[in-house]
Amino acid sequence: MPQLTTYQLTFPHGLHIGAGGVESVEDSLDYVPSDTLFAALLDTWRHIGRDVTKIISKEGRPVLRVTSAFPFAGSVRFFPKPVDLQQLFTEATLKKEGAGKRLKKIRFLSEGLLLKAANGAYLDDALFPEEEYDSPQTGIALQGGAFWLLAEEAKNLPKDWPVVPDKWWLLRRKKVFEAQMAPRVTVDRINTAPNLFQSERVLFNAGCGLWFGAVGELSDLPELLTVLGDAGLGGERTAGYGHFTTTSTDILDLPDPQECAYLLSRWHPKDQTEITLLQRPDSAYKIEAVEGWLRTPDPAAAQRRKRIWLVAEGSLIDGNPQGDAADVRPEYDAKSGEKIPHPIYRSGFAVALNWKKR
Repeated sequence: MPQLTTYQLTFPHGLHIGAGGVESVEDSLDYVPSDTLFAALLDTWRHIGRDVTKIISKEGRPVLRVTSAFPFAGSVRFFPKPVDLQQLFTEATLKKEGAGKRLKKIRFLSEGLLLKAANGAYLDDALFPEEEYDSPQTGIALQGGAFWLLAEEAKNLPKDWPVVPDKWWLLRRKKVFEAQMAPRVTVDRINTAPNLFQSERVLFNAGCGLWFGAVGELSDLPELLTVLGDAGLGGERTAGYGHFTTTSTDILDLPDPQECAYLLSRWHPKDQTEITLLQRPDSAYKIEAVEGWLRTPDPAAAQRRKRIWLVAEGSLIDGNPQGDAADVRPEYDAKSGEKIPHPIYRSGFAVALNWKKR
């Protein structure tokens, strides 16, 4: 079983993780992808003078693997909804009139629901009511249906939330986070003309934040997270976004992938053999284009990373994916003389749990 050491990140001033590509600062993700988190940890490790080979070897083998950072509320951890709804519900529920809108709204499942589904159980009986004012019996919705948890997990939500059974329907109005647009301004260096723009930030409710799991031996990880929390994670850090405090919670034991793998991180297939896993009939996945700017200790101008494609969290892969770290250094014409002398790694190492085939 992979043992995940779990950490909770609390963001008092919000978070901005760019979602619109290198030219946009308007949109933000509401979670932190594993490749972004790994890059931030690696850069911080180098910044405090440590040897980066303690995290990733010169050959690109990982000492540390991390999941993406997903939302939590109280002590309830949430996971991304699997991309194939047939793994969660029977045909009767999927074809039921009015069910499509409700199922489409769901973005995150609680740990209890995920483990039930991973062990082969359908979740039809735990689905929250279609009407907001109907009292839930077995399943509860948060944030308008974006979050879904079991009724028995309600006691683990933030203490000031209504957890009395006859008030469970009120939880649908409770928000784990809220996205807000904040006005920003840049000033032209030549004529000092102001340029207004909007930047989205994700603000978490009290008792809520993001959690992630780490696999590997890095005893200094708590110290590293403290330094990263002070420096900030993501974009717009000069405006206060991205600063966090860390709490180490517990060890999460998950079954190793034997049949199918449910991805808790983004994944970059390391060779043709792993690429063929995507072609198997029991695989269901989506891919994400990943690009952005790089940072290097060398005195070089800001440069864009090469774009790569990663298999997204929540994908189901028929097999046991491992992944690798892609070198995303930009490539230039030899005549230009421009060159970055060291790899720029983007993590595509898989962290996954076993998912029983239907």
